Amino acid sequence: MFIEVLILFASSLIIGYSGALMPGPVLIVTINESTKRGLRSGLSVSLGHILLEVIMVFLLTIGLAEVLSLPPIVASIGFFGGLFLSWMAYTILRDALRRKVSLNPDLKLEDQSMGSTMLGVYTSLSNPFWFIWWISVGAVFLLKALEFSIVGVMAFYFGHILSDLSWYGLVAFVMVRGKKFMSDRVYRSLLIFCGATLIFFSIVFIKFGLDALL
Repeated sequence: MFIEVLILFASSLIIGYSGALMPGPVLIVTINESTKRGLRSGLSVSLGHILLEVIMVFLLTIGLAEVLSLPPIVASIGFFGGLFLSWMAYTILRDALRRKVSLNPDLKLEDQSMGSTMLGVYTSLSNPFWFIWWISVGAVFLLKALEFSIVGVMAFYFGHILSDLSWYGLVAFVMVRGKKFMSDRVYRSLLIFCGATLIFFSIVFIKFGLDALL
């Protein structure tokens, strides 16, 4: 059981990086807050993001566990979750190979009176792909995690938030201390690795859904 839970943790970590590394509202606000207000504010953005995600995990675990365990639902989640991962892999690899992603986006954010933590919550809620990820990919992982009860759910959640905290923490540190620690080339190499990993998981998820249906 320990090895299986460890694999679940590692898988959740890698999938989490695949989402966190892609430029989006949370990344942009983390860069902006770190540049304007310092390292602590940059980290506070990711804190808002992960607090929102613990609510999502709780709701899925408590309110939707029985519904999500029905074979047709399991099959649909696995199949469409795998398709969504395939699409994510395609866009990640396409943008990385075409050099369309950078750690130096053109920031044009207005001054915000909202706290950094609430900015993390707001930017997550404003991103439709956050919802899509949780009702597809996140739900598949949660289904597997529930097989190991609370231990599995904790392994899944902490693996996921570790990817957010470590990546956004690194970005905040780089913005405050200097960008010499990570080049765009290294950043794109990380994206290519994550995109390739997503292809593997998309196949696993689709097979998981088909097995549940059959």
